[in-house]
Amino acid sequence: MKHFKRAVWQLMMIILPGILGGSLLAQNNVRTMTLSQALDVALQKNPVLRASDWQKVAARKKVWEARSGFLPRINLVGTYTRYQEPMIITPIHKVGQFPPLDDKIFTSQFQVQLPIFNGGRTLAAHKAAKAGLAESGAQGEFVKVRVIQNMANIFLQAKEVSDKRHLVAQRLRTLRQRHRELSLLQREGRVSEADFALMNASLQSALSDSLELKSAWRQLSVRLGQVMGVKQPIVPDVSDLSGAQTPLMQMELLPDTTNLAERMQGPEIKKAKAQLMRASAMKSLAKRSFLPEISGFYVYNYNSSANEWDPIGEWAVGVTMRFPLFDGGRRIANVGAASASEKAAAANLDNTLLEQKASLEIAFMQWKTARQRRQFLTLAVESKQKYVEANRKLYKEGRIPLSELLTQETELLALQIQEKELRYAEQKALLDYHALLGNLNTEKVKKILQ
Repeated sequence: MKHFKRAVWQLMMIILPGILGGSLLAQNNVRTMTLSQALDVALQKNPVLRASDWQKVAARKKVWEARSGFLPRINLVGTYTRYQEPMIITPIHKVGQFPPLDDKIFTSQFQVQLPIFNGGRTLAAHKAAKAGLAESGAQGEFVKVRVIQNMANIFLQAKEVSDKRHLVAQRLRTLRQRHRELSLLQREGRVSEADFALMNASLQSALSDSLELKSAWRQLSVRLGQVMGVKQPIVPDVSDLSGAQTPLMQMELLPDTTNLAERMQGPEIKKAKAQLMRASAMKSLAKRSFLPEISGFYVYNYNSSANEWDPIGEWAVGVTMRFPLFDGGRRIANVGAASASEKAAAANLDNTLLEQKASLEIAFMQWKTARQRRQFLTLAVESKQKYVEANRKLYKEGRIPLSELLTQETELLALQIQEKELRYAEQKALLDYHALLGNLNTEKVKKILQ
């Protein structure tokens, strides 16, 4: 029974790498893209960016709509009216000459209405529309920065997964070699069942880690395709990204917490300011609804009987004044609602400023901590590697048990993975910092990651 189980396990060791290799070959048919290529495609095809662009177009049209309130209105109106009793078709032009009567009358009008005074309603509506356009522009900047940040994070995670897969693959090669050696020694009765079982446990654990990293790689490919706005997965090509060595950051990329109040002009703050401006304009518009409206008009009428088509033209000019008196408290409630909205927008701006300041300081602390921890862990990895090499020599000489060597190698692998994670945590903190400031663009991303 023991020989049967051992044979099944050895068969799995032979078949499993073939299965994984076949899956990788199938994945090679998927498109691969570098960071630069993926960023270019995402900025063109990402549906969120396209939606943001159309929202800006709509906001721009709203400005034109509000601006049209300054211009006269021109209409052409045609009516047909049937009266209960005959009515005069045209006005009385001379005393003693009564115009013809008819109960069916056609009327066409050319109307021109010119706004003279409306209490500044049009100006307030125009300001509100311009604030809406500014808000839409800030939202567009926010979406663009978020798309670039998401792309950078995907490639950063892909590089981290790639490095971890490389470390685990090295670990697997070593464990497989030892497994083959122990299998031969066990047949000769020179290795205990406990040592062989410990080796199997280490090998199975490494295979589990390898499968987890492979799944993470595929998930990143699916997410990359989604962010780029394409329907199929895209495999990130991370061969040109830094990671093996400490990234050499340029001074303008490093976080700086001095004079944060002056440099906090990110899209979220711009959006909050535009919302406050729009709320103020809407409050002004609500207050102006209590003022009268004055407009001039010019009308040219063509009237004709339905029984005998003979249109006669008449013109009329005049001034209209409308003074609101009572509407059940609608305007008072509208002013109260607009005032509350303005206060809410002001509070939202204060919260956005506080939140961004705190987020910038946190990003700076995360970058600084990751940088300092990485420096210590780099030294720890170097020292641990020397210790493991010495233990491997001792194991070959039979001076330490296999369990101790496997424990030390596992600890070394954990240190190496942790050191890699801190390298990428340092870069991610830089991405977050510049995204909060709103100045994260494709060039900065390339400098940080490459």
